[in-house]
Amino acid sequence: MVKTKKLLKIAALVLSAVVVSVTILAVWISRDNYAPQKLGNSVSAALNNRYGSSCSIVENDKYIFYVNCVKDSFPLVRIDKNSGEKKLLKKNIGDSDGSALFIYKNTLIYTKSKDLGYSNWYYDIYSCDFDGKNEKLIKKESPVPHMVIDDYIYVPNLDNALTRLSLINGQKRTLNKEECSNFVGIDEKSKALCFDTDYLMLVEVKINDRRASLGIRNSTELMHINSWKGEAKHGFGILGVSNGAIWFSGKNKDEEHALCKAEKVNGKWQTKVMIGKIEELIFDHSSAMEKDKIYYLSDDETKICMYDIKTGETKSIYEKAGRNVKILAAIGDNIIISEWNENDKHANYHDAVDDKAVRQYYINNSGKILYELD
Repeated sequence: MVKTKKLLKIAALVLSAVVVSVTILAVWISRDNYAPQKLGNSVSAALNNRYGSSCSIVENDKYIFYVNCVKDSFPLVRIDKNSGEKKLLKKNIGDSDGSALFIYKNTLIYTKSKDLGYSNWYYDIYSCDFDGKNEKLIKKESPVPHMVIDDYIYVPNLDNALTRLSLINGQKRTLNKEECSNFVGIDEKSKALCFDTDYLMLVEVKINDRRASLGIRNSTELMHINSWKGEAKHGFGILGVSNGAIWFSGKNKDEEHALCKAEKVNGKWQTKVMIGKIEELIFDHSSAMEKDKIYYLSDDETKICMYDIKTGETKSIYEKAGRNVKILAAIGDNIIISEWNENDKHANYHDAVDDKAVRQYYINNSGKILYELD
C-alpha cells in the first residue's frame, strides 16, 4: 500500500512537471516575434523564373543577373550597372521549364538540371559568388523554389504544401499541409506568407519561427476568392499584396475582366473594382505587381500600361510599332519584357519562343530601354 502511494506520488510529480514544461513551451512558442522580411527577388520575378519564361532575372544594387532561356546553352550573364559591361558567368543554368534565381547576402542562388535525369521542375540548387565562383551545392533533387526569404529557401513538397530549408544549417521543415501553388507576397499587416492556389484560393501561412524549428505545423488560412462579397464577381488569380489589400484579376458587373482589390472591413473581405474591361490582366501571363504599381498589357498586346495604386492613375508607358509585347516581371521601378513580330508563323509568345524569335529588354517604368538581355 505504501509502495503504491509512493508510485502515485511520483506519477503526480512527473505529470505536474510535464504540464509545467508543456505550458512553458507553449508560452515560449506563442511569444515568437519572427516576421518574414527580406526577399531574395521581387515577387513577380521569382514567379516568372519558375515557369518556362524566355528570360529569368534577379538584381541587387550593383548587378543584374539573367538567364536567356531562349538560347540552348542557358547562359547566366551578369550586367554591371555602372559600366554596362556584360559578363558570361555560367552555362546550363535552369532549363526551358524554369530557371530560379535569387540573391542571398553576397551569393547568387540558382538551379541546374542538365544530365541529371530528374522529372520536370526538379533541380539541384546551388549558390556561388557574384563572379560565378565558389559554387556550393545547397540541395539535390528539389522542386523549383518559390522564394528566398531571410535565411530560408521556401519550396513546395510532394503534396505542393510549403517546406523551408535553412541556408544556415540546412535544416528542412514542412510548414503546413495545405497546397501553396504560387507565392504572391507578404501581408504587411498579418506578416503571413500569401500564396495563390488554382487562381481561385488565397492561402495565408503565418510563420512562427519557433514552431517551425520544432517541426510543428504553422497556422494556415484558406480563402476562396469567389466567396468574398462586393463589386467583383469572379477571381482569376492574385496579382499581389499591398498594405493589407489583395489585388487580383476579376470581373465587373458586366462580366468584363477587371482589376480588383479586396480589403477587410469589420473582419470580412470586401471587393472593389478599380478598373473595368482589361482583357489582358491575366495572372502570371501578362501582368506584374511591384511596390505600388501594377503593369498590364493593352488588349492588342502592343502597349504596356501602368496603374498607380497610390494615385489611382493609369497611363501607357511603352509601345513599339509592329511588335507584340509580353510583361515577364517587374523589379523595383523596372520591367522585364519580351518582344516579337506577330505573324502567321509566330501567332503568340510561346510560338515565338519556340522559334527563338523573341528579344528581351529591361526597361524602366517611364518606358526607356536600359538593356537588351541577349
